[in-house]
This record gives sequence, C-alpha cells and structure tokens, in this order.
Amino acid sequence: MLKDVQSINRHELHMLTTGQQKLTEVAHIAAACPTALVDVLHIREKQHGAREITDWYAQLQPLFPSSAIYVNDRLDAALAMQAPGVQLGYHSLSVRLSRLILPAAVRIGCSVHSAAEAVEAAGQGADYVMYGHVYESGSKPGLAPRGIAALAAVVEACPIPVIAIGGITLERVDEVLSTGCSGIALLSAILLHPEPAQQIIRYREALNQTQYKPRRGYH
Repeated sequence: MLKDVQSINRHELHMLTTGQQKLTEVAHIAAACPTALVDVLHIREKQHGAREITDWYAQLQPLFPSSAIYVNDRLDAALAMQAPGVQLGYHSLSVRLSRLILPAAVRIGCSVHSAAEAVEAAGQGADYVMYGHVYESGSKPGLAPRGIAALAAVVEACPIPVIAIGGITLERVDEVLSTGCSGIALLSAILLHPEPAQQIIRYREALNQTQYKPRRGYH
C-alpha cells in the first residue's frame, strides 16, 4: 500500500502527453489511473494551437485533481487557464521574458541540453530545468542519447532542480536518481504502455524506495 504521495515524495514524477494521441484517448486513460501519484502533468501538444490547448487543460484538470498541470510553450493558454506552471523549449520565449509576463507564483521549467544551458536558465529565473534525452528514446529517433555522466554534470553545475527525461525505464530509475536529479519525466512509458495505471504505481514506488536524495530542493 502506497503512503500519501505528498508526505513521502522526495522526487517528482512528471508525465507528458505524447503528441500522438487524441484528447479523448488521454482522458480515457487518465480516468482509470491513480493520478494522485503524478506530481505534474505536462500538456505537450506542439501541433495544437492555444484554443485546443485550453480544451485539453479544461478536460484533463478534473482527472488530475491532486496534480499540477503545466502547459508547454503556450504562455497564452497557460495564462488563460491560470496554470501553475509552464515548460519552455528551444523555440519558446526566453525564461527572462516569460518571467516578466507570468504571475510570480507560476513555476517555470526550461528544457536544456547542456550544463551551460542549465546554468543560464537558472540565472534567468527558471524554477527547474528538464534535461535529456538521457537514454535512447523513441521520441528522439536517430539522436544519440546524452548519457548518465552528462546528466550528473548538469545536476552538479545547476543551482536549481533538474528533471531527467528520455528512455527512463523502471530498471534505470535508480541509476538516474544516483546523479542527484530531482525527478523524472515520462511520455510513452505511461501513456503508450498497455498498463498505464500499473506503470504510474511502479514508477512512483521506484522513486519512493530509492536510497538517493535530490541534490536540489524546490523553493
């Protein structure tokens, strides 16, 4: 029996939509999952405009009552839905400009691919960075993974929490957490898996049971 996620959650579990599924499919999956074990749901639908993103947010929010729902890239949709967080990518507005636009309480994450980028994002006011892809990933076909040593270097250099992403199987969770990162992010490992509910439980248990602690905490 899992304990209350808020009382023992040392590492964050982020779940990202895949960009390969319709809203109805994601909602159907979520309705059958223990979403309270997910810290953050990212609406990451690059092919959709702001209006569609707000529809996704409105329909998924009741299915994730205990989770924070972040919007990727679209600050307009995030503002409209009063989202508690955003995730910025390479083509998004800079962290600095986003911080000027968003309310102070909104958490800003930034996708980075090097220690230098992570340090820069922190300097501009990011609350955390997402680094990857750590291992070979189906969402990044043909691109070489950056590896566990590179993740460890980013964690050491970055003064804010680092969330690892990319090819993180259950068997690799402990290796990833050994770097001192503050959590993991998953796409296909949950939403494209034949047992998404069980996968959430398995990953949450792996995060809870690790001997490793995050190098950086959230403020």
